[in-house]
Amino acid sequence: MLRDLLNDVPLAVIVLCVLVLVTAAVVGAVWAVRRLVPATRDGFHAEVSAPMLGVVAAVFGLLLAFVIVIAYENYLEARAHASREADALASIVRDSEAFPAAGGAGVRAAIGTYVRSVAEDEWPAMREGTDSDASRGRLDGVFAALRAVEPRTVTERAFYEDAVRQLNDTLEARRERIEAARGGLPRELTLLLLFSSLVIVGYAVLVGSPSAGFHVLGPLAIALVVAVSLIVLADLSYPFSGDVSVSPEPYRSGALAQFW
Repeated sequence: MLRDLLNDVPLAVIVLCVLVLVTAAVVGAVWAVRRLVPATRDGFHAEVSAPMLGVVAAVFGLLLAFVIVIAYENYLEARAHASREADALASIVRDSEAFPAAGGAGVRAAIGTYVRSVAEDEWPAMREGTDSDASRGRLDGVFAALRAVEPRTVTERAFYEDAVRQLNDTLEARRERIEAARGGLPRELTLLLLFSSLVIVGYAVLVGSPSAGFHVLGPLAIALVVAVSLIVLADLSYPFSGDVSVSPEPYRSGALAQFW
């Protein structure tokens, strides 16, 4: 459901809606607390509860920052997998120039078909967390085209061996790219973050103040920062979905540009 939301709704709209909802929820919670617990209007025990809130917020901030950094590193790795696959395919294209004419042309044609399928068929599928059967079949076509090549000279054999190695690297990079496309966070970690967010914001709501404005300001600031951080985390957790997603541009540039 979260992936569908990221794919169907612009990130700016999601952020705006969440900020409005969070603001309304915090204002409503503060109003209810000040009404049901009159002592909060006097800022009771604020000199004790406020420092404790600072400690709890610091611990939660470290946890959230750590998870976001890990998610961003995973996003960068997903982009690196795509670039590595495209680089390996480009190397095969260059190696194929040394093959016999018919064999080299067959390899290049198979690679052209595959990279177009990746960008046009598999990339939309990866937005949904899956791969493309068509692209998998096109990759088998590259293997078949390379097996059909018959190198004769020492030079041809050297380039052929490198092409085989690069094709194996392509297969490995594609497997890692598809695995990264599944994305998401472990359920236990998601529950931990949501529970911690509710605890920290709820605690802040209970830290009263004689001024209603200041009473709202503290928990609202915390809630807004937490909400935006969780949205960023959600988007980074699905590297091929949403507005902030990995681009198929590496498959359209360099030695692979000739296939477009």
